[in-house]
Amino acid sequence: MQKNARYQRRTIFALRTNLLLPLMNVGVEVPVGNRWSVGIDHYYPWIWRKTSSNESCTELMFETAEVRYWLGRHHSRGSENWKNRLLGHSVGVFGAAGYYDFERDWAGFQGEYGAAGIDYQYAMPLGRRGRAHLEFDLTFGAITSRNIPYDVFSEGGVLLHRDGLVETFSWFGPIKGGVSLVIPIFKKERVMIDNVNMNQ
Repeated sequence: MQKNARYQRRTIFALRTNLLLPLMNVGVEVPVGNRWSVGIDHYYPWIWRKTSSNESCTELMFETAEVRYWLGRHHSRGSENWKNRLLGHSVGVFGAAGYYDFERDWAGFQGEYGAAGIDYQYAMPLGRRGRAHLEFDLTFGAITSRNIPYDVFSEGGVLLHRDGLVETFSWFGPIKGGVSLVIPIFKKERVMIDNVNMNQ
């Protein structure tokens, strides 16, 4: 049977940002075959509320990681399905860890937190060529946190922690949502295709 050469695009990784936090997030996702992918994201929404004496601020920084399984027959093995990588419906296991410091009117609290959950995502191509994707995702799981309250008595002064006082916080339910713009990075590869498949 005669075979013919054809060039096909293979997604090797993708860059993304959550549009719900514009310019405050960057992430990368790497396909592992056609069916699986691994992603990491860095969030840095460090926002200072402007006041005349700078006594209030909001600081938050965290990282997330996930392993994702893509659903549907169009993610089965084979070069003919390379074009479907990181598209369609998927479920994933999600984890996150971060740091925060919230202050208002010369008093606040700072601490660290961790989170874990199950994530559902749908990704669709933008435009006919699919040079960009749009992702919608929602994560359910648990968050746990420990923080220490503090006081500040002068502008730019030292944070005075309240000795012996540690607060804990836990939450179970929706923990993350996103509408993300994704830019896939492709590599063109030469594949051999049967004449029969090319004429179908």
